Amino acid sequence: MNLTLKGLPDELGQALKRAAEQSHRSLNGEIVHRLSRSFEKPVPEPITRLAESPDEVADAWKKLAGQWQSDLSLEDELAALYANRSTGRDVDVSW
Repeated sequence: MNLTLKGLPDELGQALKRAAEQSHRSLNGEIVHRLSRSFEKPVPEPITRLAESPDEVADAWKKLAGQWQSDLSLEDELAALYANRSTGRDVDVSW
């Protein structure tokens, strides 16, 4: 099967190229590898409400712990996170 990606952000394309080089794969091989891995684990249920207490927040973080997997180096992951984050909004955390 052939597939054409349209509207791929330049930053994402560059990150994919770096990851492919680091893992000694072609760009196509890197994309196939990442897509395949994305289907290995079941998709978690969406969050339907905000945590109401610090204990619920801690429990939510515990469920997420160890779930993230990446072929990028820590430095590349951090750079991608900072490059793609939005300014966000002010959040009231005074429970």
